[in-house]
Amino acid sequence: MINNESFRALGIIGNPLKQSLSPYLHNYWIRQYKISSYYLPLSIKRITHIKRSLKTLNFLGLNVTIPYKKKIIQQLDSIDKSAKVINAVNTLLYKNNNIKGYNTDIIGFKKGLINKKWDKERPVIIFGAGGAAEAIVYFLKSENIKDITIINRTKNNAEKIIKRYESIKFKHKAEEYIKEAGLIINTTSLGMIGYPDLNLKLNKVNKEAIIYDIVYNPVNTNLIKEAKKNKLTTITGLEMFIEQARESFSIWFNIQPKVNDKLITNIKRSINR
Repeated sequence: MINNESFRALGIIGNPLKQSLSPYLHNYWIRQYKISSYYLPLSIKRITHIKRSLKTLNFLGLNVTIPYKKKIIQQLDSIDKSAKVINAVNTLLYKNNNIKGYNTDIIGFKKGLINKKWDKERPVIIFGAGGAAEAIVYFLKSENIKDITIINRTKNNAEKIIKRYESIKFKHKAEEYIKEAGLIINTTSLGMIGYPDLNLKLNKVNKEAIIYDIVYNPVNTNLIKEAKKNKLTTITGLEMFIEQARESFSIWFNIQPKVNDKLITNIKRSINR
């Protein structure tokens, strides 16, 4: 049990945030460990004067989501090694008038895959080229995955990733490239509540492929439903969401919070409301 001498708030910044279950999850752990804190959703249209705001409002830290994972970096005092390499941050710690940035998406994505067997010699197809995509590319490269293709509407963001890592390809459309894939990953907001679906036909994909959708609200996105219809192995965004949140909580409080069946059930109920 932890008894903090002073209250320190936490929160998540992004736009939009109506789909975010981070407040529910972190406040559950805050109550569980009897910590003097509270986690708030902070929907903002621009990010300025972050340090002044954290100091004035007595914040311990923040999570950062779409569209600020890269934009926030210029306001930080330091960032950890992996966040620096991928140039994307999703967790802030404010301590001793210093803001440090971290990226816990990498750990979250890795733990989603940890118990799944997949053919690493087959191509990996990634939809999207934002901060989450770059975190995933960083992990895949650390696993010596050589055949990676980014599918994105525009080439601008993808080019930044391609220049940073060797042998990554870019394509505008996916259909002709996904048939032999070993791993297909959606890192975009498509399929999320309030956004259009990612409409991708998977009937011609090899049956050993794994479909990984990092969207967690809803859990069963259109992509996951299509994968299940074609009897493909799936990983939902719920696993990545919980694991990246556990790592953020550990950065703030030096605690690896526990995940139990009751918590998972309650999160799914919140999603299905």
